Amino acid sequence: MGNKAHGQWCWDLKWRRNLFDHEQGAAVEFMEVISNVHIQPQMKDTLRWTAEPSGLYSTRSAYRLITTANSNLPQANIYKTIWRLNIPSRAAIFSWRLIKNRLPTRHNLLRRNVPIQEQNCPLCGSHQEEAGHLFFHCKLTNGLWWESMRWKRVVGPLAVSPASHYTQFCDGFGARKNQNRWHRWWIALTSSIWKNRNLLIFQGKRFEPPKVMDDALFLMWSWLKSRDKNFYTSFNYWSSNLGEFFG
Repeated sequence: MGNKAHGQWCWDLKWRRNLFDHEQGAAVEFMEVISNVHIQPQMKDTLRWTAEPSGLYSTRSAYRLITTANSNLPQANIYKTIWRLNIPSRAAIFSWRLIKNRLPTRHNLLRRNVPIQEQNCPLCGSHQEEAGHLFFHCKLTNGLWWESMRWKRVVGPLAVSPASHYTQFCDGFGARKNQNRWHRWWIALTSSIWKNRNLLIFQGKRFEPPKVMDDALFLMWSWLKSRDKNFYTSFNYWSSNLGEFFG
């Protein structure tokens, strides 16, 4: 895994396979962690549990470590927000599954040892289909998010992970106006992307971004129409004045 040269240890990791694009970041973080480790060839390796001052493992310290880490996760607040949104329960459950990375994307099917013939994105065919790519960074879906951001006149790079993307898109860019609407729109758009992705795979229907956008707009409008007592706007007027509604 490495060698000593000129009095210093140099890592030389050799992976068993080429890394996927979404694994590159983790590999860089891993190298940053181990680069701070001081290798002492003259000393024998030992195992040490750093969560305990004694260096010995205990179930109590492991439980404390896990609960402390989970309490700091932003997902907990995201889930509370989703359950409070005035949207159908089916839509809330879908977004919960997406943020938890529980949707049956091809990447997740492979992780569960489900035999499939194709593992690349069914939309572009150039990247492995995992949630971050399919919903946010595929060349056929990222334009949908840029168009949405144009309604509130903001620009900026978007995160890859569903949880980070949700937080950044709905609450980021310094925008607090009409925040609840942006939360519902994120769910409507991701739901529409997933629906049309499935129509492509199972029915052979072409994935067309303009249609995906129209489906998401109508879905959002139907939620407003059926659940907001003060919403009387027609679909044609509403969809033609999105900057006014979201901005």
